[in-house]
Amino acid sequence: MRFQKKVVLLVIFALVLSIFPVMAAATSGYNEVSGSVSEVQKYGNLTMNIEPKLLYDAGYELGDILKVTVGENVLEIPFCTSYSDVDTGSMLVRDDQGKNLLVVAINMGNFSTTYGVEAGDELTFSMIEKGGYLSEYLLHQLERTNERADYATDAVFANFRNINTTGMATNVLFRSSSPVNNVLNRASYSNELAENNKINIVVNLADSKEEIEGYFTSEDFNSNYYKSLYDNGKVVYLDMGVDLASSEFGTKLAEGFKFIINNEGPYLVHCTEGKDRAGFASAVLESLMGASLDEVVTDYMVTYKNYYGVVEGTEQYDAIAESNIITSLTTIVSGLEKGTDVSKLNLQKAAEMYLLKIGLTLDEINQLKTKLSTSLVIEEVVENETYVVVEGDNLWNIAKKYLGNGDLYNEIFEMNNSIINNPDLIFAGQILVMPKK
Repeated sequence: MRFQKKVVLLVIFALVLSIFPVMAAATSGYNEVSGSVSEVQKYGNLTMNIEPKLLYDAGYELGDILKVTVGENVLEIPFCTSYSDVDTGSMLVRDDQGKNLLVVAINMGNFSTTYGVEAGDELTFSMIEKGGYLSEYLLHQLERTNERADYATDAVFANFRNINTTGMATNVLFRSSSPVNNVLNRASYSNELAENNKINIVVNLADSKEEIEGYFTSEDFNSNYYKSLYDNGKVVYLDMGVDLASSEFGTKLAEGFKFIINNEGPYLVHCTEGKDRAGFASAVLESLMGASLDEVVTDYMVTYKNYYGVVEGTEQYDAIAESNIITSLTTIVSGLEKGTDVSKLNLQKAAEMYLLKIGLTLDEINQLKTKLSTSLVIEEVVENETYVVVEGDNLWNIAKKYLGNGDLYNEIFEMNNSIINNPDLIFAGQILVMPKK
């Protein structure tokens, strides 16, 4: 019996030895790559003095998990192409394929300050797990164009919409991509929609005073309505970074909300894409006003539908929501550990506590609620007549009653796509611009 046990142990040991070199080769059969930081970008991302090709030549592929050594820090980071390939607050080694740059960053965070890295510091890259992040990487792949013809409406292209979640008065708070920075070819469309919706106050999360004035002098500038608001002191420029969890971000967000408190709407909140910073700011305000988690997530994900055609109910849709807005609500707004179930959390209370933390007083929070819950009476200067939606209305019935043909409902939808995201979902109190009879 002892002999048989020894044989079994020897066989197991031999199998382990035979497997171990293969496992070791999976991580040690790749050359280490080194480089130094050539630049620390505006939001703390590191650009390297080596091209992504060096990683590919060493056998690394997108979806691999790399060991990145910087100073005394040894980090495990996935190799990806876009910031949205990882969760908010997570690190990535990025192949910036548009600029042929190798970037080390934290999605919506500041790598430089987090790890004390400066230009000239050396980083080394080696393999930890081949394909260890591949399934998540493939799940997050998103593509979009910056051509208007590829989108159904101006509002979809500009990611411009009225926020109509629970507690929010209709046509008071809007969000969009930038109406002044034309880097995405969307500025003039967002600017026109802002004018059509009588936007009076703009909270610009992305730009500094100098950047805004630089846009005004660019050759492709075509946002005169935005400039008129700026010239009249109706735009607050916050120049916010992308580290949503930083104290600086919170302080500047509080400044933006105080600007809303001290002025009359309608209000527009925007960053560059209207996706991350504007998405977070909108989610905080929606939560404050009593929106459910489902409502907040649904509004946030409209951006991914608009830009990337992400389909609700798919694994990709759920993964993006979980890794972005749900994670932000969990860790930043609620102060809980990532992955905590927040489905039954009192988001309104969490938002109030967050706003107190970043510098608003209880009185200011109540004033903010009043501003966002109070319907505005705005002088209508367009020639078209308007219609106020009542309980039980739908676009087909309105078209039938107003135009004499319910099948013309799409004309009403097209004229109001800045405030109606779905023709099947309209709300009592919405003011619709009507086609001429």
